[in-house]
Amino acid sequence: MKIFLFIISYILLDIIGSVFYVGALLFLFKVLQMIFHMDQDKWNTLFKFGGGKGFYFMMLSPYVLMLGFMFLISKAWFEWLAFKYSMLDALGVVVVLTFIMARGFPKLQDIVNNKVQETIE
Repeated sequence: MKIFLFIISYILLDIIGSVFYVGALLFLFKVLQMIFHMDQDKWNTLFKFGGGKGFYFMMLSPYVLMLGFMFLISKAWFEWLAFKYSMLDALGVVVVLTFIMARGFPKLQDIVNNKVQETIE
């Protein structure tokens, strides 16, 4: 029973982490738009800054924030379920979320590099 609960917890915490990341990303976009009155030219300048580093910063900063929150939430969740190694379980959730991002990052990097090259030419 504990193994089933453990697997379901991992799946649910990964889903919660994904939803939190999308929310944090959209919130960051909204805040930047409100503070700096962003239009299309300003967004393009930000995303193309440093050969695409501005875009990577915009994508990764909410992700790092989400990982920190998910570690705390996972630790509290696994302690509440009285798992023996709640710290390792919480680290496992963070590792799974990081692995998911690491798998998709090269594809994202290729897309960004192609877009930056298109505008340079």
